Amino acid sequence: MKKTFLSLVIGAVLGASAIFAWNTQPEVDPAAAAAQTEINRLKNDLLAARQASESLRSQIASAGLEANPVKPNELDINRLLNDSRPLIKSLAIMFDEQRKNMTGRMIRGIAERLAEQMGLTPEQTDAMVAHFLKLDAENFEKIKGMLDRQISVLDVFTVMKDMNPQKAMDDYVMAAMTPEQKQKWETQKLESKAQQLERTANWQLGRMKALNLDEGQKDKVFDILVKKSPNYDPKLAVEGVNASGEFNDQQTQDEAVAAVLREDQLPEWQKMQERQQNERSRWSKVLGGFDPVQLFQGMGGTGGFGGRGRGR
Repeated sequence: MKKTFLSLVIGAVLGASAIFAWNTQPEVDPAAAAAQTEINRLKNDLLAARQASESLRSQIASAGLEANPVKPNELDINRLLNDSRPLIKSLAIMFDEQRKNMTGRMIRGIAERLAEQMGLTPEQTDAMVAHFLKLDAENFEKIKGMLDRQISVLDVFTVMKDMNPQKAMDDYVMAAMTPEQKQKWETQKLESKAQQLERTANWQLGRMKALNLDEGQKDKVFDILVKKSPNYDPKLAVEGVNASGEFNDQQTQDEAVAAVLREDQLPEWQKMQERQQNERSRWSKVLGGFDPVQLFQGMGGTGGFGGRGRGR
């Protein structure tokens, strides 16, 4: 009887407590609940933004990108190069299929032209195409790898020089062709080199228009520009070049040209030299101190078209 009574008392107390708690619980304001939900959402968005920011900061640090503002009115080509590396790599991968198709057609066209010029067999032609397609794929992987690290302009041109197609073709011909085919290749190289020297000298001569050279001076200057070139070889038959030069072998190219000029042309020549030196210094600064002329020559660059001695 006592146990039953005790149970009833406890039950009554618990029930009364529950009713009291229910009746005293504040009513929920729908507007406040909505505001709290929005606050929670904003907190989550802020947390996600912070995480994304940390992830981006980590990616920038691992990629070697600079976060400092660019200096006003100053071309920083090394920074431009490095900041654009991720974009360049993404574009390279995106258009890789088109690049391979275009490169494949170019390699096939070159091989077929050489087959006609050098008397290659179909087997030799197919082997050449396969070799250079493989080399192209290897070079592409080198470029992608280069874009994964901090690089300088000199790094880029060093890689490009290592991929020099002329050297690659020379190596292949020497390893895979017959003696007769090698001789034909060497002859074609000399002809191509002569044409390059001719075009370069013609381009340089065109830049001297302000000197108002007469025809005799043009012939002499063209001769100097060819024979004073670091790529000149006496075996080359460059059209428009005399067999014997009229300048001192100890003179530099600029000194030899100056010796051809009249006295009234020398002031303009001095101005041209100053402008070229300023331009060279400016590009040297942009390239991190690297000599642009040596860079240009190292890449086998030439300029202009035609040649002195054609269409005269």
